[in-house]
Amino acid sequence: MSAQGMARPGKAGGEATGKPAGKAFGAEGPEGPQGTHGMEGPERTERVCAPPLGLELLWRGGSLAGLRLTRAEASHLEPDASPEARALHAALLRLGQKRPADFPPLPLAWELVPPFTRQVLETLLARVGHGQRVTYGELAALAGHPGKARAVGQAMARNPWPLIVPCHRVLGAGGCLTGYTNPHGLPLKELLLQMESGPARD
Repeated sequence: MSAQGMARPGKAGGEATGKPAGKAFGAEGPEGPQGTHGMEGPERTERVCAPPLGLELLWRGGSLAGLRLTRAEASHLEPDASPEARALHAALLRLGQKRPADFPPLPLAWELVPPFTRQVLETLLARVGHGQRVTYGELAALAGHPGKARAVGQAMARNPWPLIVPCHRVLGAGGCLTGYTNPHGLPLKELLLQMESGPARD
């Protein structure tokens, strides 16, 4: 599956392929963790876990407004989980085995993302695949903005969909491990890169 096939752009008020399930969720402030930066509170949430990772899906209408990426010690999938949540659970299981996750198409709410950030994130999703890495400067050039490595770093910090849009694959100059705003910090970024260092395909 191509990187572009991992996620499809969401529509304003668009439709998901299945009815989101989960609990109601309150407002999230503008200084929230990676995956929720600057977004209004989701209407519903779902959580899926497949050690060592967990994802909380933040739904607004029929679109996926954000994700929270966490560590997880036990597998979890609600009985009434949406098709998207079930597909993400399967993808996390594959990734835990150091296999390509092949994330499913998702109704990402791209319309909520500022134009520059959206362009950079879409370039990352399309051009930097499983097992690949890129520096902030290289990603800036790929997105048509050479010399704007710092702005690209800021765009990565505002990524609403960590792991799905793989900001963990973006490294500092010289390939140094830096700049991961997830609450679990750089150790989680390092773990994700290690998990993707297995075989490219079966």
